[in-house]
Amino acid sequence: MLYVLHLSCVLLLLTLAPAYAEIYKWVDRDGRVHFTDSIAGIPPEYRDRIEEKTSATPAPQSAEPSRTRPARRSVAPAPPSTSYEVPLRRAGNAMLVEAVVDRTRPAQLLLDTGAEFTVLSTAVARSLSLDLRDAAIMPLRSASGVFFAPMMKVQSITVGAAAVHDVEVIVHDATPGLDGLLGMSFLDNFSVTISGSDHKLILTPLTESANTELYGGHPQDWWVRKFRFYRSQIESVKRYTGVRYAPELERTLRYFRTALEALDHQASQAGVPRRWRD
Repeated sequence: MLYVLHLSCVLLLLTLAPAYAEIYKWVDRDGRVHFTDSIAGIPPEYRDRIEEKTSATPAPQSAEPSRTRPARRSVAPAPPSTSYEVPLRRAGNAMLVEAVVDRTRPAQLLLDTGAEFTVLSTAVARSLSLDLRDAAIMPLRSASGVFFAPMMKVQSITVGAAAVHDVEVIVHDATPGLDGLLGMSFLDNFSVTISGSDHKLILTPLTESANTELYGGHPQDWWVRKFRFYRSQIESVKRYTGVRYAPELERTLRYFRTALEALDHQASQAGVPRRWRD
């Protein structure tokens, strides 16, 4: 069945591709197979993993004027949806989930869909040997006022079988007795369903929607959220540049501006529509 599905996808792309186009097949880090008719549709980190390149049969000449078709997007096949079900543990009104940070450190995290960032405790940071000395800092608001906490990326966070790489986290002891909280810097990569009746967190990758247009391996929602996230963080940090943490906040601004520029460059390579970046 899987072979028939992939063959159907190839035939579809051959139909849509210009004459003499080539079809490229690549596999992402989660084992999902993608097809595209343009190198630009393959994320740079996967371009050395192209498994096959097949020339299409020349298309017959048409009496109509030829049209140049953009070869920037790929259409994901429509396999049975892959969702990851993760057990939740209730603690009062809170839901707790087991995660693994950087593939080695187990962490019990509070599920918080209202938090922009995932938060890790200082104990977890120490056990992972995270260097906080030159980290960016984020202004956070609590009942007692504004405080600043280190922010950086960890290599990966895995919840059940769902893994996200290069996750931005804040290091802060926000949840006494726990290792932190699982926020949107991880969850934004999924459609999230919380099943309270059977205590399950269901994570469905954004790429799993039928006929999803993928640019650089990511759908529209992923690109839109990423651009909005970095721009909103830049504006948030700007409001605090006059405080005594000014040098650290300038470092934070440079971090987010560099991240935004890198994302825009990645989007340009993948042919992401400009309206998704605003």
